[in-house]
Amino acid sequence: MNRVHFKHISLLFLVATLNLLTVPQSYGENVSVAATVDKNHLSLEDVLHLSIIIKGTQNTPPPELPSMPDFRVISAGTSSSTQYINTQRSVSITHNFRLTPMNTGTFVIGPVRVRVNGKTYSTQPISIKVEKPSTQGATGLKNAFVEASLSNKKAYIGEQLVYTFRLFHRVDAKNLNLKLPFDKAWFSKEELGEPKSYTKVINGMQYHVQELSTALFPLKTGLHEIASSVIDLDLLYPTQSRSRRDPFGQFFNDPFFGRRTQAEHKVLRSESLSIEILTLPDGAPKGFDNLIGQFEISAEPGKSNLEVGDTTTLTVTISGKGNIRDITLKEPSLNGKFKTYPDKPEFHQTVQNNQIFGKKVFKFALVPLEAGNRILPKFSLPYFDSAMSQYRVAETQPIPLTIRPSSTKEELNLVQSGKQNVPVPKPEIETLGRDILPIFTKLEKFQNSESDTHSLTFLGTGFGSPLILFMLAAILIKQQKRMKHDVAYYRHRNAYKNATQRLKQMSSFEHSDAKEFGRVLSEILREYIGNKLNLQGKATTAEEVEIRLKESDYEAANMTRKFLDKCETLQFAPLASGSTKELLGESENLIKLLEKQS
Repeated sequence: MNRVHFKHISLLFLVATLNLLTVPQSYGENVSVAATVDKNHLSLEDVLHLSIIIKGTQNTPPPELPSMPDFRVISAGTSSSTQYINTQRSVSITHNFRLTPMNTGTFVIGPVRVRVNGKTYSTQPISIKVEKPSTQGATGLKNAFVEASLSNKKAYIGEQLVYTFRLFHRVDAKNLNLKLPFDKAWFSKEELGEPKSYTKVINGMQYHVQELSTALFPLKTGLHEIASSVIDLDLLYPTQSRSRRDPFGQFFNDPFFGRRTQAEHKVLRSESLSIEILTLPDGAPKGFDNLIGQFEISAEPGKSNLEVGDTTTLTVTISGKGNIRDITLKEPSLNGKFKTYPDKPEFHQTVQNNQIFGKKVFKFALVPLEAGNRILPKFSLPYFDSAMSQYRVAETQPIPLTIRPSSTKEELNLVQSGKQNVPVPKPEIETLGRDILPIFTKLEKFQNSESDTHSLTFLGTGFGSPLILFMLAAILIKQQKRMKHDVAYYRHRNAYKNATQRLKQMSSFEHSDAKEFGRVLSEILREYIGNKLNLQGKATTAEEVEIRLKESDYEAANMTRKFLDKCETLQFAPLASGSTKELLGESENLIKLLEKQS
């Protein structure tokens, strides 16, 4: 009996389950769609909550909202519901939207359309009235409000303005979302640090203040209106206990347990601001590049007394108030007396009293090419002083430099040719000559050889070898004399050998100081070319090397100049060069190529 009873129960449960699963075939026929709002009368500070409720199904595409140009629409998610009543299943899904009013007036939210199984359902229109925020009482009586200000109502094009937005609130504010109104066609902007927080008492009421400042630089002239800034936020109000007699109320309102709060979403707008942007007056100085503010410029060399081929760093510093970040500085014109290597500028910015102050440092590595007294030209910085409403030119002082000849001289005479005329003492016994054939004292030495071939070999060896050896010896002696007395020939013959030996030694210095590595590598190549062409290799410039190589029909002349420029860049501006390992390999390949072309 127990087994039969269990089977009956299982069968009933299965039938009930099947009934529930078959119900959804009929609920799709009773679909309904409705649109609801939480209020139909609100101010510009309020938010409207729109809900689209679809009953009878949960498998629908998103609802099609009508055009609502006077509202900013944001999706607030969806929620679904499933209920069973007397084995009948009912389902629904709700699409939520948050509507922020942008203008005042009476507006109609048109029908919302939902498509289900090829059929379209529409909601009823909803009328909404939007008014300005209440102005009853003083500003200080509101729980939250905003304000915006501009440092000047008139400004020159390019002059720095400060736009300041402030939020005042007496209760906690969360989920802040601020949208500033600046038009990129009218202004470029730059942040002025992090927002500030402080408290302020207004009409005896204490407010928390959040302040954000932005620097604006006008790009156009004319009258312009800066639109309102808009901030969305949730204001959190503490809720009162339902009964003052509740003995547990004080515990639940205690911060330790977490105070109960009620959130109110608000949209606060600042007043729009008008600005007149003026054009700059006539009479701009030469080189003026729309720089507005107050600036100073100075220049200082690393050392003013140096040698040819040595290096000094010229540092030019521009400081002041205004948009220093955009300042550029051209390389100094030095009339070919120096090689110039510019470094990457350094920029430092500070904000004082909502004004941008900055400093930009330009550095140039200078390598003198000739000895003598030089005067570095002054740098000029034209700008418009907005405080005085006039043009000014900031200038540096001329800088004198003393260039001495290089103290490092090349020893071009690698042999002591000056001792050519010193008489060499003759030996006591001098060999005047040797017999061609040896003296034989035995008769058998004069016997014929076994074959004619051996005789010819003997004759060739006996009579030909001394002649060949004599010619080779003469050539060798002549070459040795030339190597001893002809310096240019000696340098030409040993150029490749010396260069390759020095390059092998350089492989152990790849990870040393980059500047020293570039200097030595450049010296090796210049010395090789100098030895090949009988030049003072270390003292020649890259341009002179290229000219002399072209005169000697070297096809790699242009490549050589580029490589020497790269070495000098590594020496005086190491950040702009490649790795030392790659540079070493490139130098080896270049010297091999030049050797083939010589």
